[in-house]
Amino acid sequence: MALRGYILANNLKQGAVFVSRPFREEVLNVKLAELLSKQNIISVPETIISGPEGKRLPDVIIADYWGVRVVLEGKVGELPSVRDALEKKCRERIEEAIGSISIGVVYPPAIRATPWPELERALASAQLKVKIFTATRREEDWSDSDVNGLSEILRRAYENLVAEDIVDEAVVLLRNAIEVSAGALSQFPATEGRFREILVVPKSAD
Repeated sequence: MALRGYILANNLKQGAVFVSRPFREEVLNVKLAELLSKQNIISVPETIISGPEGKRLPDVIIADYWGVRVVLEGKVGELPSVRDALEKKCRERIEEAIGSISIGVVYPPAIRATPWPELERALASAQLKVKIFTATRREEDWSDSDVNGLSEILRRAYENLVAEDIVDEAVVLLRNAIEVSAGALSQFPATEGRFREILVVPKSAD
């Protein structure tokens, strides 16, 4: 998909004049990723946020948040079907292991008609619908947020993800330790009697 129908930043720097047209969702996603990167909320590869005219826009925005891969998915609209489509896509990104966190963003329709020089400022102040998806069992509902609020939402998702990973790892380690210990102790006939004495467990009637 060639870049067309919108204004490129490098052309603006050169003083070129273009007619503004409605932005595609891929353009908004790239611009939002660039804005989040500038605010040090996520780290985005330079190849995503800049490039020559005619460069193919990425189908998936993959960023980094404290070592965790984050996928950014965005759509424009107000209908429930827009959110349903985003939820499906975000869950697919998690299931396909493309990222550990997937951010679904619904842009207000008016954002598409914003002139390019004003797009970054418009995105920074826009009221977005945001939902975070992770591989954990926790899944919050859609919430209203701006870019600053998105930082807090992402931080909570990261903490929940890390905490659950730590708990899962601890459970696996504990289970393995119990199985190894049980296997080793079962080789000694006197083990059961010693444990009964230590734990003060009464003997069975038989």
